[in-house]
Amino acid sequence: MERIIKIGKTLRNNWKKSVLGAVVLYYGAATAKERYEINILMRAACKEAAKYGDALIPMDRNPTLITIILNPVANKRKAKKDFEKYCEPLLHLAGLQVDVIQTTSEGHAKEIVETLRGTEAIIVAGGDGTLSETVTGLLRRNDDANRFPLGVLPLGRTNSVGNTLFPRGDGVAKVKQLIEACMAIVENNTTWKNVMKIEPLNEETPSKPIYALNSMEWGAFRETQAKKDKYWIYGPFREYASYIFNGYKNTLSWDCRGTIKYTPPCSGCSNCVVKKPEVKRKWTFFIPTKEAASETDLTTRINPECATESEMCFKTTDFIIQPQVSDGVPSLNVGLAKNSYSYFEFVSEGWRRAKGDDNRSAVVQARTIELQPQEPKPDVVIAIDQEEFEVKPVKITILPNKVKFFCRPELKL
Repeated sequence: MERIIKIGKTLRNNWKKSVLGAVVLYYGAATAKERYEINILMRAACKEAAKYGDALIPMDRNPTLITIILNPVANKRKAKKDFEKYCEPLLHLAGLQVDVIQTTSEGHAKEIVETLRGTEAIIVAGGDGTLSETVTGLLRRNDDANRFPLGVLPLGRTNSVGNTLFPRGDGVAKVKQLIEACMAIVENNTTWKNVMKIEPLNEETPSKPIYALNSMEWGAFRETQAKKDKYWIYGPFREYASYIFNGYKNTLSWDCRGTIKYTPPCSGCSNCVVKKPEVKRKWTFFIPTKEAASETDLTTRINPECATESEMCFKTTDFIIQPQVSDGVPSLNVGLAKNSYSYFEFVSEGWRRAKGDDNRSAVVQARTIELQPQEPKPDVVIAIDQEEFEVKPVKITILPNKVKFFCRPELKL
């Protein structure tokens, strides 16, 4: 008993050291527990993947070749390490032939995919930017390459598409997400995703289109969100700090105005469906025979409202276009915020969005949209899947079921 009392007095007399020691002990215990749980997860995943690798394949069939587009600098240069630690072992154990290509600059993923040959699936190891470049490069090809599956290993800082295909998380949950993404590739679970096609208008020299999966944003909220990393010193509260320190600045795009011309959503008719010529090809990894047989010939369907064009002028502090599915019909949803905000309203709304409560409502649902900005300020940019571009007139078209993604079994089609 005396010894316990003595220890208590020592801790009380040296309370600063005691508190520091307790914090260090707690952190060490939490880290050890997390590593143990990750090891258990990886061990179970490796055993499951090895079952596929031990399976026999026909004599005339080579191991499935997949190409990994890896962005080594994604997520503060942690992407490569996480890929080699959690993803690559599972793919090799499953018997897949893995070809890793690392990107070296912005736009490199696009160039790689545009000229890629001989692969049976493309896997993106990175964030939204790398995925957007890959999808753009894939859909710019004219050899029907988008019929091949596209995988996502969510290793970037922003993983909008990856988080919809596989449950997001941090720590152990993040490793579980990566394991599920790898096993979806191994098990060949796939689903179709809609894509936005963005084409510049009024240009003397025709430019190639850009393809996006998530959103097209313009305004003060988007610009404030993009500046959050400047406030890294605030740790997990840097997003909130960004709204506090930028809410009063006139350099933000407080006045987004212009005109949009749009046509109503359509499930498919002779006006909006282009029948592609049949490409005779020997598919190995993906054979779309059943799918192709079940498709309905939409070129014979007539919808007189499909080509009806409407026009709307807008003035707002926040403009966004997102692909959505409403009542089974793919569409482009245009969301607008208020025309103006006071400083406290802006910070309050920004904090609400940081918590995941985005109350922007769709004011327009459309199949195609022609955006004509009205005299934007110099150096103003619009974000397409988190990548910044100059604000200029563009035409946006929704392309239903354009890209096939590996996904968790519940989303499989």
